[in-house]
Amino acid sequence: MVPKADRLKDIEFSKIRLLNQKVEELQAEGREMCTFTIGQPDFPTPQYIKDACTKALNDGFTGYGSYTGSLNFRQAVVDKYKRENGLEFSPDQVIASNGAAQAAYLVLTTFINAGDEIILPNPMYNIYDNIGKICGANIKHYSLKEENEFQIDIEELRSLVTDKTKMIVICSPNNPIGGILTKETLEGVADVVKDKNLLICSDEIYERLTFDGETAPSPALIPSLRNKTIIINGFSKAFSMTGWRIGYVIAPLCYMEPLTLHSGFQISGIATYNAEAAAAALNDDAKYHTVDAMRAEFEKRRNYFVSEINKTAHFSCLKPKGAFYIFMNIKKTGMTSNEFVDWLVENYGVAVVNGAVFGSEGEGFVRISYASSMEQIKKGCELLHEADKALTEMGR
Repeated sequence: MVPKADRLKDIEFSKIRLLNQKVEELQAEGREMCTFTIGQPDFPTPQYIKDACTKALNDGFTGYGSYTGSLNFRQAVVDKYKRENGLEFSPDQVIASNGAAQAAYLVLTTFINAGDEIILPNPMYNIYDNIGKICGANIKHYSLKEENEFQIDIEELRSLVTDKTKMIVICSPNNPIGGILTKETLEGVADVVKDKNLLICSDEIYERLTFDGETAPSPALIPSLRNKTIIINGFSKAFSMTGWRIGYVIAPLCYMEPLTLHSGFQISGIATYNAEAAAAALNDDAKYHTVDAMRAEFEKRRNYFVSEINKTAHFSCLKPKGAFYIFMNIKKTGMTSNEFVDWLVENYGVAVVNGAVFGSEGEGFVRISYASSMEQIKKGCELLHEADKALTEMGR
């Protein structure tokens, strides 16, 4: 058998997917499970988006499209960022992608050479670590700590940046912590990199899912970062379109030639009917409220979950400001994150994600996705209270 390429030697399958397999096995054995592991909205794609896709198919949008996506799609992205984010771009700065994950792969593999330094958040969903390994990058991490409300420690970041640093990745709101980087934090980042020739890769896939009137400012709003920032976004989370695989990259014009060249050989453009549906998702003001209704329901679920967690003796959490995750502190249990996850699944049928799979700063935490029904959340909270009581009886 021909061996796999060396660049894949340190790449592992998602530990979250492996946990989900274990949950499915327990369910097959007849166990009733409360599962809070999946980063997938439990709502259907809004009907107006599905209708737009059907119309596009019937109207003949079934042939090859542009490498960068249709003008209609790219203009919809530009209009959205002007309307919602206060940023002005041109359609020539947008490239359609097969989801935000492929957008991340495109951006890193276009600009990162073996030996280049990239600096990533810790904790964070590990796609960027794996792509960095494929590129042969020298990977560093900056810490996002609960005691700092998961903001970047600017002096730590300053100590990590060197003349070899090619890219800093930012994700706000962040998976797994649900934290939002403040404008003041982004201004601190700008100060660190003001004299550096590097890129800021801003993953904004959760930027529409913010709560309590908060917004997630893009680093592109900081004048000195505007021409350093490449934005990654998509439709999976805010529009409940995980299976559609539609995302996009927004980049300064000076970077569009290599991105377009590389994208053409990676995917040759996205499905043309999907592009029309995605444009409708952003453009249809009359039906956009369906997306806001999903966000309101997520906020309601978050409030309930956070309140119940913080009533316990052994678990605690900050109130996340975005995404649909809670990063629950379990340090008072005396268990590692992995031990706690196994104990909770085996004894109470509650599945959460080991925080350490997102990086060393995730040890002592677990990620809870509240992309589940309120009925499921209430049942899960009852079981967490039972687990908390048992820990007290165990003398923990």
